[in-house]
Amino acid sequence: MRFLALILTLALIGCSTPPKPAPSQPAVEPSPLVPGYPSAEEVAAQAPAKPSKASSWTAISDFNGQPLFGNASLIQYKIGRELYSFKVQLVVFDSRQFDLKVIDQPEDWSGGSRITDSMRGAAAVAGVNGGFFTPEFKPMGLMVASGKRTGAWQSNPLLTGAVVVTSHPQLLWNAEVNPAEASELVQAGPRLVDGGQAVAGLDHRKRSTRSFIANDGGHQWLIGLAQDITLSELAELLATPGLMPAFSVHRALNLDGGHSSALYYRTNDGREHTHPGWSTVRNYLGIVPR
Repeated sequence: MRFLALILTLALIGCSTPPKPAPSQPAVEPSPLVPGYPSAEEVAAQAPAKPSKASSWTAISDFNGQPLFGNASLIQYKIGRELYSFKVQLVVFDSRQFDLKVIDQPEDWSGGSRITDSMRGAAAVAGVNGGFFTPEFKPMGLMVASGKRTGAWQSNPLLTGAVVVTSHPQLLWNAEVNPAEASELVQAGPRLVDGGQAVAGLDHRKRSTRSFIANDGGHQWLIGLAQDITLSELAELLATPGLMPAFSVHRALNLDGGHSSALYYRTNDGREHTHPGWSTVRNYLGIVPR
């Protein structure tokens, strides 16, 4: 009997022992009603790049436009950036109505005001100083004026492009130029804008008056002066959308600035306006009606 009672006791104890728990399953959270917001790190990674310095350019005066003889236009205004302001003068023209002409000026004693007589002689409605010249007052690089060739073609870090006229004006880089085909040509540089983008690596320290020429990739052209500006700033200005009124710069080339910078234009009423340089220059670029 005692043996039977012991067996019954052990059986009852075994029945009271709870079963082993089933393996735990990961808790399933309910689906969120709205998508989760990205983390600060994800936001920073997806944020657009900060605007370049060029976006800080702003026009701080109205665009003051004047019609010129033959349907060209003069535009004058001021541009601001950070602590600086720059006066810009532009002459805009259509190459279907105007030719570009290289005007040789071989008299080394003539002075900066010679631009007026040179433009009159070419019947130009506007013009700007041209390329560089040597201490001997010879063109630096090749110059072709009315078919006459002076100097020799050069390719160096300064002379990186050329204004070339064949059947129409072109703004070309050195590798694209065939001097034998040109009726008018002047070498200059450095390049400022290529494909609508400011050229990298330009000097950002020396401020001076700059003269330049630009094209929109089609028939629209401009020549101009900008005062107290570095080459790097000028390139960024020209490449910034909206800062050239009704004009999108595709290519731009620096001309011989500094003391050589000069601009001439003739308004519809026949009046001549000249902003002469301080020094004699060897050649000019004139805008001549077709």
